[in-house]
Amino acid sequence: MTCAKYRSVALATVALIGLPALAQETQEQSPPDPQTAALLERIEQLEAELADLRGVVLQSTETASKAEAAAQDAVDRIAEVQDQTSPAPSYAVSPGMPDTKWHLAGYADVGFVGGDTPGPDSFVSGKFNPALHFQYKDFLIFEGEFEYATTGDGKTESELEYSQIDLVLNDHAVLVVGKYLSPIGQFQERLHPSWINKVQGAPAGFGHDGVQPTSDTGVQLRGSIPAGSTRLTYALAVGNGPRTTSEGGVELMGMGSDDNSNKSVGGRVGFFPMPALEVGGSYLTARVDGIMNPDMPVPSGSGLPLDARFQLWGVDAAYTKGPLAARFEYLKSERGKLFTATDEEPDGVLLPDLEMEAWYGQVSYRLSGFSDSEIIHRLEPVVRYGEFSISGHPELEEENAQNRLNAGLNYWLAPTIVAKAGLEWRDYTVPGVPDETLIQFQLGYGF
Repeated sequence: MTCAKYRSVALATVALIGLPALAQETQEQSPPDPQTAALLERIEQLEAELADLRGVVLQSTETASKAEAAAQDAVDRIAEVQDQTSPAPSYAVSPGMPDTKWHLAGYADVGFVGGDTPGPDSFVSGKFNPALHFQYKDFLIFEGEFEYATTGDGKTESELEYSQIDLVLNDHAVLVVGKYLSPIGQFQERLHPSWINKVQGAPAGFGHDGVQPTSDTGVQLRGSIPAGSTRLTYALAVGNGPRTTSEGGVELMGMGSDDNSNKSVGGRVGFFPMPALEVGGSYLTARVDGIMNPDMPVPSGSGLPLDARFQLWGVDAAYTKGPLAARFEYLKSERGKLFTATDEEPDGVLLPDLEMEAWYGQVSYRLSGFSDSEIIHRLEPVVRYGEFSISGHPELEEENAQNRLNAGLNYWLAPTIVAKAGLEWRDYTVPGVPDETLIQFQLGYGF
């Protein structure tokens, strides 16, 4: 409705109220003059326009009411359909998408090791670790990794690092079954690949014959839980667990079968008080059996412990923000007294309590903001210091107990390609064992 029409309605209303009486009085007294006749004609026109406007308003109101009713009906129908329709599962795939997908990943490295060591300076072929991932829709993944390495006599060694099936239960829980990297601590599960590890090799006590488990075979439940503006992570595992070695130590790696009916129980819980900082705690408990040769005499009624409790616990922390990365990790394990056969004592020997303790701290900083030079941007100095102590096993202590310092400089050719140069000082804590200084170079590539 235009402004002119509104003015016409107002004028017609005023005229209709006052002028009809005047016109009647005038008509009774004398015939209308031309001016009055024109006014009366105008009044009639305004009455007609007013009637038309009333019809338009009524028609618009009726149309709006019908539109509102239609919209409400549509809302009701949508709500009804939503009530009758089950929500689509989180793993639903869009029509036309394949149910299965696969992906090849992994890493490889080569290098050089020299310095003041018992062995000769040597180029090393390093490792080749292809990893395969097969996914079915969005709720099941198979992942496995092999490791191939060349030995000093030219032979090729192969090992299955892990082989597991991951079943996504919901947004906060994944069920893992198979051989998996141990969730105890951080290094083995998250940092051991050469293109991720800032230093050549593992920290003291976190590699072979160390205190940290490398893998296990069993079942694991893991995921994360929101906690306000932060979150918790968890990994709970039940596996075959460790076993006694022929040297009298404890082997902490995933076995294809168990040598006793006892299963290891353990896991790790992590907390992010802020996005860049994670702190965590780990625990594992199991029983290990002694090695019993068929013809080994065991005095009856001797009360010798043929199995022993093994326990491990630790804490860790990691801070990563921008170019700075700092981390700390501590683990300690204990095994009780155990009667077992060893390489040196095939008829059996009573081993004392075995304790192993290891920790390290590491800091690295990418020089991306120190210069306009592209070369400087790619440099990353790193320092790591750690200690590994052993009590209750003189041979293992002599071979491995040490304080270790690493200082290196990394050059990042690409986000997953790094060239590393570093020095490693090994200070063995057993008297009479000579210290070592290593010069190390490595080229790592993650794909």
